[in-house]
Amino acid sequence: MDPNSSPAVSSTSYPDLKALSKEGVRLLIFDLDGTLLDSMSVWHDVDKEFLGRYGYEVTPDYTEFVKRVSIEDAARYTQTKYRIPMTWQEVAATWESMVYEFYRSEVNLKEGAKEYLEEAKRLGFSLSVTTALSRQNAGAALTHTGIKELFDCVITLEDLGGKIDKSSPDIFLRATEYVSASGIRIEPCRALVFDDVPQALKGARSGGFLTCAVYDNIGCGGPEGWERFAAECDFSVMRF
Repeated sequence: MDPNSSPAVSSTSYPDLKALSKEGVRLLIFDLDGTLLDSMSVWHDVDKEFLGRYGYEVTPDYTEFVKRVSIEDAARYTQTKYRIPMTWQEVAATWESMVYEFYRSEVNLKEGAKEYLEEAKRLGFSLSVTTALSRQNAGAALTHTGIKELFDCVITLEDLGGKIDKSSPDIFLRATEYVSASGIRIEPCRALVFDDVPQALKGARSGGFLTCAVYDNIGCGGPEGWERFAAECDFSVMRF
């Protein structure tokens, strides 16, 4: 197989780990909220409660924006758009305090996710997290769910200075750079990105990555948006 070519894959097929290994995929990159974690609803609840304090309702456009950016950028956007009488830093801190306990002690993995990760590790894949969560909440969730030690690296948008979001390939490229630094050079065409947000996987595709759509009622917009989302990706997962 040409090392510079992408693995031959069937459109919208389940990402079978043994088949991926045979095709030369070496790195699996996972989002957290809505992909590995059954957690998108908590953010929707936070948005409803927080905006409701100031007389506003959550709109689809608002959800579409905040679910793919860092908490800092979401706080800036919210503070400006709704003229919240706080600094954006205070908005972000309020959200963090509202969700931290959930990630520390309540969040659950999606069904089959842990088994999928454990099998991937057994087969020799490198594993990475790329998330818009703060490092504090990401770490709390990974520890609580017992999967932290399975990952070679955890990359957050905070680590990139908060200047980009997941519609850019930069966070995914950072994961390949981190793993490659250990001596195993991995090109984007040898890495598969799992995410529940279409804009994030559009960003991954722009960087040359393989992509896997993961179903989530909020992340991908529910059943109405799923078929199109899945069709745009190399693989798709309704459940692991």
